[in-house]
Amino acid sequence: DSPALIAVQQLLPIFTTIAHQVYRKVHEFNPGYCSISGNVKNHILQYSSTRDIELFQIYISWCVLENSLRPIQQELFPMCVILYPRLHISWKLIQDMLDAMSEEFEKRLLPQNFAVFSPYLQVLSEIFSDQVVQTV
Repeated sequence: DSPALIAVQQLLPIFTTIAHQVYRKVHEFNPGYCSISGNVKNHILQYSSTRDIELFQIYISWCVLENSLRPIQQELFPMCVILYPRLHISWKLIQDMLDAMSEEFEKRLLPQNFAVFSPYLQVLSEIFSDQVVQTV
């Protein structure tokens, strides 16, 4: 088995756990935040946010398995650029989510498996940094 496959196999069963924990952390950092769907405390928004966090994990896993940044660069980022501004989702919220996700990966994955994901998490943080998103 490849290190990439082993790392993804460890992550898959804890996708939802990580997503819930990341949502809680982002909520703590942004308690009064409102998007077009409402306040961050809204149960519907909580459900959709958790789903989005899981989606980011899927894209990171896809990148790891392909050993390529293509899924993030050509699929995830363009989709976010189109959707998030229209939904009034701030880039700061996404940056907070990525920081919290990276912390959760490091906390919950074996060190060798976190090392497999780490470069992709770093690239995600760079792609969604203020320097990049403010130019789109």
